[in-house]
Amino acid sequence: MTSFKKVYLYFFLVLFSSYTLADTLDLERKFNIYAKLPLVPKILIMDIITLLKIENYEYEYEFNIKSKNIVDFINQVNGKGKVVGVIDNSYKPTNYTYKYTRKNKDKYVEMSYSNNLVEKIINLPEIDKSKLSIVSDDMLVETIDPSTFFLNLLDFNKTKDCKNKFKIFDGKRRYDVVFTNINITKKNTIECEANQIRLGGYKKDEKVSDVFAASDYIKVIYSNNLDKDFIGYEAKNGSIKIIIEEIK
Repeated sequence: MTSFKKVYLYFFLVLFSSYTLADTLDLERKFNIYAKLPLVPKILIMDIITLLKIENYEYEYEFNIKSKNIVDFINQVNGKGKVVGVIDNSYKPTNYTYKYTRKNKDKYVEMSYSNNLVEKIINLPEIDKSKLSIVSDDMLVETIDPSTFFLNLLDFNKTKDCKNKFKIFDGKRRYDVVFTNINITKKNTIECEANQIRLGGYKKDEKVSDVFAASDYIKVIYSNNLDKDFIGYEAKNGSIKIIIEEIK
C-alpha cells in the first residue's frame, strides 16, 4: 500500500470513528454532592446517577437523585427525572419531567418546548404565583431546564471557552448563569467562573437551598488537557458551599 493510501485510510478511519462516537452514545455517570460550612469538613448530602443516550443528534438524559445525610441547612431531596432533546452546538430540551420529594411532600414538574419556547408547564401541586416575582412569557424564550444546564457543563466546549450564558427555568424559578472569567491554575486545571442572576419566580428575601437555583458565585473546573475533562462544580450560597464531584 502506498504512503498516500495509508494516510488517506488513517484519516478516513479517524473521521469515521469520531462520527460514530459522536452520533451514538450510551453513558452512565455518577456524582456526589457535598455541602461545606467554614472551618468544618465537607458533608456528603446527595448522590446523582445519570444516564445519557445519544443517537442521530438527539439525546435522552435520565437522572436519579438521592439524599445521603441529614443536615439542617439543606433540604433533603429524592427524585427521578428525564429530559429529551436535540443537540445543536449545545443540548436543547424538547421535554422535561421531574418527580421528587422534598420536605416530605411529593412534587412533579413537566415542561415541553417548541421553537425555543416553553409551550407547556405542569406543576403538581400548583404553584401560588401571587407570592413570587413575575416570570413573563418573554423570559422563557430559549431557556433550558436545570438538568440540561448541568449536562452542558460536563462538556467544556459547551461553555464556549467560559464565555457562554445559560438561560434556565425549572418550572418555577427563572435565572441566568453568565460565565465571566477563565483561570488556568498551577494545578493544571481550568476554572470557569460565573455569576447567577435571579430573574423571576422567587419570594422576596427567600433563602433558597436548591443546589442550582441560588448561588452567590459558581465555578466549574476542568482538566487542562486535550479532552478538558469535567472535574467539579462549586457554588456558594451565603456561608454554604456546594461541591459536585464525579465518582470515577
